[in-house]
Amino acid sequence: MRKIYSAAAILLMGATFSYAQTIQDGLNFSFNDYQGTARTIGMGNAFTALGGDLGSIGINPAGSAINHYSQVTISPSISLSSVSAFYDPAPGLMGNNQPYNINTSRTKMALPNFGVVVNWNPTDASSSIKGISFGFVANTTANYNSHIVGRGINAETSILGEMSQYFTDSGFSYNDITHNNAYYNGFGWQDVVAARSGMVTTYGSGNDWIGATETIFPDGTVGTAGLLDQRWGRVTSGYKYDMVINLGMNFNDSFFIGGNLGMIALEYNQDTYHREIAQDPQDFLIEFDNGTACFDNLRLADWYKAEGAGVYAKLGFIYKTDVFSIGGAIQTPTIINIKETWQNYGDVAFTDNSRNASEYSPEGNFEYNFKTPMRFNVGAAFITPFGTLSADYEYTDFSQMRFRDNDNYDNANFDGINSDIKDLTGPVHMLRLGGEFNLNPAIALRAGYNLTTSPEYTYNAGSKEAVDAVRSAISLGAGYKSTGSFYCDFAVRRNMMPQQYITPYGNYINGINSPEISYKQKLWDIVMTFGWRF
Repeated sequence: MRKIYSAAAILLMGATFSYAQTIQDGLNFSFNDYQGTARTIGMGNAFTALGGDLGSIGINPAGSAINHYSQVTISPSISLSSVSAFYDPAPGLMGNNQPYNINTSRTKMALPNFGVVVNWNPTDASSSIKGISFGFVANTTANYNSHIVGRGINAETSILGEMSQYFTDSGFSYNDITHNNAYYNGFGWQDVVAARSGMVTTYGSGNDWIGATETIFPDGTVGTAGLLDQRWGRVTSGYKYDMVINLGMNFNDSFFIGGNLGMIALEYNQDTYHREIAQDPQDFLIEFDNGTACFDNLRLADWYKAEGAGVYAKLGFIYKTDVFSIGGAIQTPTIINIKETWQNYGDVAFTDNSRNASEYSPEGNFEYNFKTPMRFNVGAAFITPFGTLSADYEYTDFSQMRFRDNDNYDNANFDGINSDIKDLTGPVHMLRLGGEFNLNPAIALRAGYNLTTSPEYTYNAGSKEAVDAVRSAISLGAGYKSTGSFYCDFAVRRNMMPQQYITPYGNYINGINSPEISYKQKLWDIVMTFGWRF
């Protein structure tokens, strides 16, 4: 299987260059991982042709008009992210390089759904309009909860080695990258932090660079001085909410239409660090102008936050008989205003504590607009007194994503990333299946399955091909309906992501690869919904 270099790796490299926008940013802002109520989650969110549940209104706006009663719901949940990461310090080499496999988890409380729908039933029996519904519903459409940690013993390369080689090849002088304006003169902020804290410096003619983890060998070459314990980690958190103002209409209890005015609110937080610790500091002896000391450890870290808000419209229909129903919906692109902030930090320690140093970058910020792609979904359901079977198909072409300047006059700054989006992303096909079995009038059991193809594409022999990777989810649930107004539902869902890859820093030695982290994430959602009909 072709390796999938997750755009998360691209995002990490973007952080080095002051958070230039990346394909992964666009996917984070655009991708929908529908949650909703415990009932919709338990049935795999296959509700395009069903409706009747507040979790379904974001999928098909016509669903609000199915019922002849009003209702309110709230759905607290627990989200558990489990990640298994394998750190390969020097892919293809053995020797003293030692890999580790590390499992991490992260648990968060969430509220994937809350809302209210008020239904008005006309008293004129001759009218074809049997009901009009108004509602406000908020459903989570993305969960950014994850924690990844990689670790390995590396005898070949160092992040400071990659930096010093880049500085040397570029002909940078010490003053180029260490003066106060360097943060705003096109240099990567991580690079500036490393140079200003003394992790890398010049030697010889003044344009040759060397890292604190390196030494000059007798033949004049520069390389890693000894064994390094390398550790890389990333914690992400945040959410994307779709909040909709809904209007639905019921015609003769067989044809239903609806529309949403949707508002997106998102927040994405990311904290990343890279550490290198000398296994034996005596291997890393450094000659300073006024003495010697040995390198002990370093840390390079950054944090990043994106906040956004946008508006879209969605229209849908459902046609229903006693035994089957069909439905469809279309959603316009969303223009999201994104505000980013970030900061870099670094510290380095030596055996002589008086030489320790650290550096904070300024806090950066940037604001721009982002356009998500359109969405189309269709569904069909088979309905009996004993239960329901339903299936949905959703299509989204992610190559239609676009970054735009905040004033919408000049988008030249985004020509490169928009071209990459067009070339390296494409259509995504999502299949949702769901079933509900009625044990009796009060209790129902549910199950669901989702399959989503990858939005990432590659060129093979001159043709554009989808990366061979799928994301899947399975869910189980149960529900209880009282004879009064109260009802409650329970669901558990397991999301399984494809294997992905991250490179903490780039290759810089011919024939020797820099570290690679391969990881797989599983995301568990446990949801309870409490609802009242009135």
